Amino acid sequence: MRNKFSREEFFDLCWEKSIVWFCKSYIVTYQEFKNICKKYNIPLPPNGYWMKRKYGKEFSKPTLPKVTDECDIELLIRTRENSKNSKSAEKLSNINNDHRIFDLVVPKRLPKKPDSIIMEMLSDNPKTHPIVNNCRDFTKRYNYGRISVNATGKPYKRALCFLNTFITVMKSRGHYFLFCYGNSYIVIEGVEISIRMRERSKRVYKIEKSGYRSSTLEPISLLSFLAGQFTKKEWQETTNKTLTEKLPLIIKYLEDKAKEERVWHRENEIRLKKEAIEKKKQEEIEKLQKEEIAMLSLIKQKSDLWHEANKLRTFLIEYKKKVDLSDEIKEQISFGLRKVDWLDPLIQKDDELFKDFDPYKLLRTL
Repeated sequence: MRNKFSREEFFDLCWEKSIVWFCKSYIVTYQEFKNICKKYNIPLPPNGYWMKRKYGKEFSKPTLPKVTDECDIELLIRTRENSKNSKSAEKLSNINNDHRIFDLVVPKRLPKKPDSIIMEMLSDNPKTHPIVNNCRDFTKRYNYGRISVNATGKPYKRALCFLNTFITVMKSRGHYFLFCYGNSYIVIEGVEISIRMRERSKRVYKIEKSGYRSSTLEPISLLSFLAGQFTKKEWQETTNKTLTEKLPLIIKYLEDKAKEERVWHRENEIRLKKEAIEKKKQEEIEKLQKEEIAMLSLIKQKSDLWHEANKLRTFLIEYKKKVDLSDEIKEQISFGLRKVDWLDPLIQKDDELFKDFDPYKLLRTL
């Protein structure tokens, strides 16, 4: 049986009853309740609120923020019958309605025909990934291999049972698995997430005869499921809670993580495209700047040549006006006027002897 609340009714009830009351009265956990309030933008009482209320102190209750889409909030009333499977049911509802609760129940034994990946893990002669010239290409992925399970004996068998259920459910949801030299990945919407399992262990200390304390890790027959390669997420089995109960959470986390990765990749592609466009614009601007600087430099060179040629021409004309010039001086003046015309960018008279020289560079060496 379910109760429906409007946002306003739920908001008022949140300030009348504690979260513990909600968890006892309805099939909802503490974190799930917080997520509901966050989803529907419902403010919760701050720290110290219930103590003030207990002693009759004044407090200020905020107003309920407005939202564009008003939706009813539905909670399942807790009963003796549904309390046993409540966590699995609620977690499963967070995924979708594609699977029933018993689909996520891990059997104690493997079925007669387990998944092909489990068959590969049970095989005495497993397929190996190719090694070329004693080198392993970790960029390649293969559709056959084993999921890494660091466990032995009964925990290993339980891990196989868990993985068989996990693989079956994930494949039915449209996901698939890839492998690479001992590494295993689940691929969700094109996003690879590394997965593996291990047997938990505890550190046991003992005093040696020498008086020093040493320690060893001893397995405790409880399993852990790990996801991610660099930022790992781990679900640990405890004496009170098996991995089967956490399977809906694992599935939801993996699919949400893949969705986040997809969003990040799309945003990254958009950002890279914008950066490429900006980079191209900047390169075009820099290219144009270089061209104009080169043009300006050429104009300055011609200006310098013109001024120098005019100075030399003025000097030679004034020098020529003097009387009693020797033939040698007259020859120098005639030579100078010819070279000045070669230097002058407005005249640029041909000079067979200086045809391979740059007038500006030559002028700077004089």
